[in-house]
Amino acid sequence: MGVITYLRTDSVRISEEADAAAREYIQSAYGENYTAATGVNKKSNQKIQDAHEAIRPSDITRTPAKIKESLSRDQFRLYQLIWNRFTASRMSNAEYETTSVKIGAGEYRFHVSASKIIFEGFLSVYTSEDDEKSENNVLLKSIDTDTKLEMKEMNEKQHFTQPPAHFTEASLVKTLEELGIGRPSTYAPTITTLLARRYLTKENRNLYVTELGEIVNTIMKEAFSTIVDEQFTANMESLLDKVAEGNVDWKTVVRNFYPDLDEAVKIAEKELEKVEIHDEVTDVVCDLCGRNMVIKYGPHGRFLACPGFPECRNTKPYLEKIGVDCPKCGKEVVLRKTKKGRKYYGCEDNPDCDFMSWQRPSKEKCPQCGGYMVEKGNKLVCADNQCGFVKERQKNQENQ
Repeated sequence: MGVITYLRTDSVRISEEADAAAREYIQSAYGENYTAATGVNKKSNQKIQDAHEAIRPSDITRTPAKIKESLSRDQFRLYQLIWNRFTASRMSNAEYETTSVKIGAGEYRFHVSASKIIFEGFLSVYTSEDDEKSENNVLLKSIDTDTKLEMKEMNEKQHFTQPPAHFTEASLVKTLEELGIGRPSTYAPTITTLLARRYLTKENRNLYVTELGEIVNTIMKEAFSTIVDEQFTANMESLLDKVAEGNVDWKTVVRNFYPDLDEAVKIAEKELEKVEIHDEVTDVVCDLCGRNMVIKYGPHGRFLACPGFPECRNTKPYLEKIGVDCPKCGKEVVLRKTKKGRKYYGCEDNPDCDFMSWQRPSKEKCPQCGGYMVEKGNKLVCADNQCGFVKERQKNQENQ
């Protein structure tokens, strides 16, 4: 059974049947006041492909709670997100009461404002992080023009300009969408390709440009500046859409594009120097010839290989050590991957030692039971569920 509509579209259009069914469901489940008025404004974007409807539940009465047992954890979370967003889009707006106060303190003037929800509307279904933060932004006591305030303490803080945050997969997709580059069906393969070719590396959800990525990017900017321009892909997408609509001849597009590309390729073949990326040498000694093995990259990721190839063809799996001793045997804990690519942590002496953890183990020991602890977000949690000890991670630990 298909529980959602076509998942690779970027359309925002909803069919009349789905719209009517959603309004009927909202009216019966939440009340008439929660149903949006007919003709709700919809965002329009000339770059979208509108052959399919927007992503939505195939049947809005099939709530996430009803089908939770039939879905995996990730499937349920995705369906819940789609169901909540679609249902909220058919509901009326939330209403706030905002209070703004100006405080006179001698020759200085301070300003404070707060708001509270007086009608939830769509927030009864879908709440963002900003909405959750605003719930705490309320004035606890009534204030009027005769109210006198006392200063209990002064918190002096100096703020410095922070560098732009590293891209995450989500923020990168959002930027690509804003620039009009690619389609929803191409975002995931694009990021996967960049990671597979070692142009990017991913650590704690952040994407970092590797040395190879920097070199390739510099070369591409020098040799093919017009192609790697942000607007090139967006303009090409627009031209291809016009070709699909029959408004532009595809031969004209190729005729205008190819000669410049051909010339740029010929110049690059003559002028660009070859770049050699040296293999990273490790302290692992080859069992066959005694050389220090180097890190190589294959279709399935990194592995250790003897630099004496082809005379010596010895290889070993690359095990990334995390600097934590195995709780069972005392050897190093290493990062491993399942056959499906999911990361986990295990002992380097596997299969002789069967230690395994889905969460990253910590060097700290549990102060209550003496067992090992694991990292879960911003917290350290005892691996023994019966113990249940939890503590906040320190900032220096998070940055390591």
